[in-house]
Amino acid sequence: MAQSFASSLEHLRTDRLDSYVLHGPTLREGLADEDWQIWAAMSDLCRAGRARLLGVSNVSPAQLDELWRGAEVKPAFVQNRCYARTGWDRQTRAFCAERGIAYQGFSLLTANRRELDGPVVRGIAARRRCTVAQAVFAFALAIGMLPLTGTSSPAHLAEDLAAFDVALDDDDVRAIESVGG
Repeated sequence: MAQSFASSLEHLRTDRLDSYVLHGPTLREGLADEDWQIWAAMSDLCRAGRARLLGVSNVSPAQLDELWRGAEVKPAFVQNRCYARTGWDRQTRAFCAERGIAYQGFSLLTANRRELDGPVVRGIAARRRCTVAQAVFAFALAIGMLPLTGTSSPAHLAEDLAAFDVALDDDDVRAIESVGG
């Protein structure tokens, strides 16, 4: 872990990181000793001022609860892949909201192609005069999720950021939230 952290600092040409992420627990269920050792080392970096915020990704609600209860330095954010068919990670989002943890959803578009290509989301996008991607990102923002997206295209980035200007009403949000099942 120390070597990875040092490499990140070198590549980013800095002496500290604003955020540092544990990329998923080792096990499908529960947390392994290795996960706890890594989190302890990350926590040491946080206490030393080398990493400002710690987060975890690809975590189940039970794993997040275990980490929250057992960690001295609590996770400040969660980055999870979000599937419409499983309620957009509703249980994890609720856990995060109750504890002031920022929830960051990724793969909102690529993990939900079938659902987003259907008439519900396409109809909302048409009514709101926006792209499907903008409608989904506006939905994410409306439910308290920070949508993570990436592109090397300035035009695509500007298009994604325009989601902040899309106003969905409560019916739109409920419709998108239930589109997967």
